[in-house]
Amino acid sequence: MRPPAWLRGWSSSPLPRWATVVVAIGLILAGLSLALYNEQMGAAQKHRAVTVQAQILSGSVAAALAFDDRATVREYIDALRANPDLEAVGVYDAQGGLVAGYAAGRAPLPRSNGAGPLASDGEHVVVTAPVVQGGARLGSVYLRSTREPLSRRAAGYSGIGLLIVMASLVVTVLGASNRSLSRAHHRLQGEMRRRAKAERDLRRSQELEAATQLTLATERGHAALRQSEQRLEFALDAGRLGSWELDLKTGALAASAFFRAAFGLGPDDLLDDRNALITHVHSSDRQRLQRALARAIADKSDLEVEFRTVTPQEEVRWLLMRGRAAYDDQGLAVKMAGLSLDITDRKLAEHRQQTLLDELNHRVKNTLATVQSIAMQTSRTTDDASAFESAFLARISALAQAHDLLTAVAWEGASLQRVVEQILAPYVTDDQVGRVRLTGPNVRLGPNAAVSLAMAFHELATNAAKYGSLSTASGVVEVNWTADKSSEHPGESLALEIDWRESGGPPVALPSRRGFGSRFVEQALAREFDGVCELIFEPKGLRCHMRLPLSQKLQLAA
Repeated sequence: MRPPAWLRGWSSSPLPRWATVVVAIGLILAGLSLALYNEQMGAAQKHRAVTVQAQILSGSVAAALAFDDRATVREYIDALRANPDLEAVGVYDAQGGLVAGYAAGRAPLPRSNGAGPLASDGEHVVVTAPVVQGGARLGSVYLRSTREPLSRRAAGYSGIGLLIVMASLVVTVLGASNRSLSRAHHRLQGEMRRRAKAERDLRRSQELEAATQLTLATERGHAALRQSEQRLEFALDAGRLGSWELDLKTGALAASAFFRAAFGLGPDDLLDDRNALITHVHSSDRQRLQRALARAIADKSDLEVEFRTVTPQEEVRWLLMRGRAAYDDQGLAVKMAGLSLDITDRKLAEHRQQTLLDELNHRVKNTLATVQSIAMQTSRTTDDASAFESAFLARISALAQAHDLLTAVAWEGASLQRVVEQILAPYVTDDQVGRVRLTGPNVRLGPNAAVSLAMAFHELATNAAKYGSLSTASGVVEVNWTADKSSEHPGESLALEIDWRESGGPPVALPSRRGFGSRFVEQALAREFDGVCELIFEPKGLRCHMRLPLSQKLQLAA
């Protein structure tokens, strides 16, 4: 189809010289405008790509900065080294200090960083972005990317410029040929469109490659974070440590299973806020816990406090709670997190240790008082130093035997039969076991009661060996004890009746004076047990009758 005659006539008529110059200048200006537009579009596209990378990196390292996991931060940064356009990458903490980074160019990383606007010097694009988690600023990231070199961009636009110059020359030289100029113009536009499309495809490919690399780095970082969390959880479980996190704004509490167990609570029991925590603390320790929390927040110091908890079963347990607060950009505490340890066993051990020390102190004092009393009483009943030494050492030996017996059972008491057997054992050989006859139920003696009765039986045995039935080859000692109510003492509780009888020895006469042994049995022993002790001097042998009420000191064994 041929064009109209008027169009053919206009197309074949030459253009004026001034019109040709104007058209050439217009083409040059249009080419320059198009090159400037493409340059600006390329720079904006580069800014967007680097900003996206900074935001992805900021989100990736947030968890690592929260746990101060520098190794994970370095893994994220190492993953970005594969991007040749990124000249420098850095991650900074909340105070602006560098955590990890690298700089491939001559310009080093800045020592500190703060989130700011985009910056560009023509050849580089610098982007900083904050790292925020849960409203708290944890740090910032810094990215410096290189643009495509100016020489390469100039080379890219040289073809366009060459075409424009050629078109201008064609218009100038062949201004009369409108049809040729139109074709050249169309070719120029087609080439420019192809160039623009190629540049768009190249930028899109670069963005996809960068996004793929960041996605891979993010997945690796998440995997490393999961492994780190699993190792931490394993370590906490192995150490039986509980973990907790308290939101100081809302009061919400997140607690692990071991933390709940210290309160006697399971995973379904309510322990989700600060008030619930305080409710399960022993009433005497609540103010101490609250003061410790307030002091740690105000002083920005570590929390360490021991307190008692009360379980739903009314069991009292001890808990050691440690933690530290996190603060926002304004210096306000936003949350507190830490660990806990059930120290109930340690507290019980400390209590037992203190009880043992108190008991040891009490027993040492009692022993010294007993030794002092033995020395004073013995000195009053002996006529010379030799007799005093013999009697005093014998009584101290009896006291030592009683202590040995109690030590063998950890000072928890001893049986009455065992005490009597040990006291009488030195006076009976293996072929004379029939000379000592013991009968009675199983009676448990407390530590003090065992020492007192051992001393009393020692005095009776010593007297029998010197003057009584054990001083002859045919003498016999019978010790019988029973637990019964006596009609002679109406209203009394159950008492232990102990009867010491000697026979087969020399005739017994009433002594002219009472010595230490007599006074100890009839007076000191009676006061010790709040009972009655009586020495009966029968001609056929000495008899000692004791009536001792049953109590914590003196009990019938099951």
